[in-house]
Amino acid sequence: MQSDGVADAVRPGLRFGAFTVLDELASGGMGRIYLARSPGGRTVAVKTLITDSKDDRRRFAREVVLAQRVQGVFTASVVAADAAAAVPWMATEYVPAPSLRDLVDSCGTLDASALHWVAAGMAEALVSIHAAGLVHRDVKPSNVLLPVEGPRVIDFGISQAHDVTRTQTALGTVAYASPEQARGEETTPASDVYSLGATLFCLAVGRAPYRDGGAGPAMEQLVRAATGDLDVSGLPAELEGLVLPCLALDPANRPAPAEILAYCADRLGERPDARGGEDWLSGAWIEAIERYREGRVRAVEAARRRIDPDAATAAVPAPGRTSRLRSPSPAAPRTRLWWATGAAAAVVALAVVLVVRPWEAGAGNATAGVPDEPVRILEVEDEFEGVCPTGSPDPGAWPPQSSAPPGRAFTSDDRQSCVVVSTAPGMTVNRFKEVAAYEEKAPGAEGWAVRVALKDSDRATFAELTGEIVGRGLQPDDPKSRLAFVQGDKRLLASFVIASKLPNGTAIIATGLGENEARFLAEALGAP
Repeated sequence: MQSDGVADAVRPGLRFGAFTVLDELASGGMGRIYLARSPGGRTVAVKTLITDSKDDRRRFAREVVLAQRVQGVFTASVVAADAAAAVPWMATEYVPAPSLRDLVDSCGTLDASALHWVAAGMAEALVSIHAAGLVHRDVKPSNVLLPVEGPRVIDFGISQAHDVTRTQTALGTVAYASPEQARGEETTPASDVYSLGATLFCLAVGRAPYRDGGAGPAMEQLVRAATGDLDVSGLPAELEGLVLPCLALDPANRPAPAEILAYCADRLGERPDARGGEDWLSGAWIEAIERYREGRVRAVEAARRRIDPDAATAAVPAPGRTSRLRSPSPAAPRTRLWWATGAAAAVVALAVVLVVRPWEAGAGNATAGVPDEPVRILEVEDEFEGVCPTGSPDPGAWPPQSSAPPGRAFTSDDRQSCVVVSTAPGMTVNRFKEVAAYEEKAPGAEGWAVRVALKDSDRATFAELTGEIVGRGLQPDDPKSRLAFVQGDKRLLASFVIASKLPNGTAIIATGLGENEARFLAEALGAP
């Protein structure tokens, strides 16, 4: 795929690791981005390096390492990567959504309440990025995608570990760069806050916070940015308290992302029932976001059919749902639970819906299959709402949560639920005897459920594991009454209450799902 040190365009059907290329999404000076899918049907964006110079490969490898360090709801997470391949590549979560730049250009500016909602998501993304020891250095409207579930900060191409001292740093887009970046000085997390403020100003006013919107000769733009020569006319008064502190010339006078998050949460708390973008954004923005998503879904399916006309279709996975913002003081409530009756196992189980990745309706129930990764079945010790908290506990942090133990914390795909497992060994399943997604027909039952049946060789271990939990006599709302199905070192598939010993190795692990959700969960467990 290379000639004369430059990677040729990759044809659909070829692979990067386990990911089959469907189509090319974009091409730039140093890389190409492809739409691809995993063997299990997950859609990803694969970024590749075009050039083959040693310096470029070293920078790409560094970008991969930095991006893999970031964990958070409002960033596009890295799925897999190989920086040492003939053509270096990095696969990330595919977010079928327009950028803030696209939306401002096509739909106009945001009102104050909507802007506080977007700002909260972006601030939380910066909290995650900075917690990983990084500075993004190129926060701008075109580097923030906006599905209705909440913003996603993308593109860590010039990110830098801020524990590395440098006198000259790469400059992001000048109109959104901090003064210290424009002067070639060391960048810090406060530099990202300045760029956040410039981005929010653009969302509110429709231009960058400089005369002529940052247009004009490059040197003139650079001087304006370096000196903080701002033009903030047109900013609504109710947004000055949010935006202007971020644009302080002195980095020490800018708020921290956590402070911005708390500030926005206070204002969004006035509407406690509001959740995603459908509650905050204007009709024009919602329509544009949905139109873009639908167009990408059609494009993905068309690309899949070109690769394999007989393959079952599958919609583009939706990004994880935005965490609900509350006031800083109260503790997070327990995750919402659903009751499910497991007739095949003669047990009533309390199941949590944890995998939310729409899958277009297709043929038949799943049967036996091999999961894309081994599934571990582990005892639950505790549970949280949202992404698993990491790092050192901070009593003053918002939301107030303790730190999850390293290696024992697993977050659901929809970023809504976290479990911390016990140190007990549990069991590992490499293949299920049966995995079935089916529509419930019993009176009073609604939606779809997922049932698993273990192989005969695994039944005794599963029976012993479920028997130990039942023997403790725990209440159903006690996290320790649950088992978790997990993959890898971070992914939570499902968590459910064990109400009786399961000697037959059969269990209903989720119920009350939509058809798409049930089929995606079944596929993750190995359904063909």
